[in-house]
Amino acid sequence: MLIKLNKVSFVTVGHGASKKVERTILEPVWINPNHIAKIVIEQGPADCPDITEITWGVGRFGSHISVLETPEQIISLISGHTR
Repeated sequence: MLIKLNKVSFVTVGHGASKKVERTILEPVWINPNHIAKIVIEQGPADCPDITEITWGVGRFGSHISVLETPEQIISLISGHTR
């Protein structure tokens, strides 16, 4: 079973205090929830929503991805697929 999430990344311009988000990029991504090791809320750039960082695997073999969905939404998607 896979769940569909929205991978989020930001294109920024400027630097330091004048750094601004020029564009937000959303890409669909399919993740096996059985491989998720950790879900953490991260603060997004100024004037952008908070993001959720998903980590799977451990040590140097681990990887992570930033998604737009909240941890509650992710848990709801997972529990909806297990019924």
